[in-house]
Amino acid sequence: MPESVRQDLPVDPADDHIAFRTTAEQFLVIRTAAELIGWTVTDYVLSAALDRAERDLYEHAAAQEAAPPAPDPIPPYTAFLMALS
Repeated sequence: MPESVRQDLPVDPADDHIAFRTTAEQFLVIRTAAELIGWTVTDYVLSAALDRAERDLYEHAAAQEAAPPAPDPIPPYTAFLMALS
């Protein structure tokens, strides 16, 4: 299985296991795809999840960089004086 580019992230031993249920049909589709490329179901699902997570992290970071900076808040006394004008 390809290594993740996020090997630098700390690992919490309490979170090193993921389990979820699938339907028989979902499992068959995943198992068949994994077998086509010679991977285990675990490696296949982990690779897909990491690919998606890394893409989402990248897109989130890109969106944060593209967002304009928040304007400096107006101090209350300045806002009060502006309201009086």
